[in-house]
Amino acid sequence: MILDILSFLKLEQDNLTGKIIEVIIKSWIVFLFVLATSGIAKIIFELITNPSQFNNATFGVFDYI
Repeated sequence: MILDILSFLKLEQDNLTGKIIEVIIKSWIVFLFVLATSGIAKIIFELITNPSQFNNATFGVFDYI
């Protein structure tokens, strides 16, 4: 499944500008994927090891009102 998601890595451009833009976009996508995956893994890890910290957690716009 992950290979299907990352199949965009096989696309290639012909000119130099296209290749530079492609590398930048692919790097940004991989960075965001790793960031999201590590964040979700951190939440799951904390939920297993220290579930008491989620007792008073609030998420949303009402935290700042």
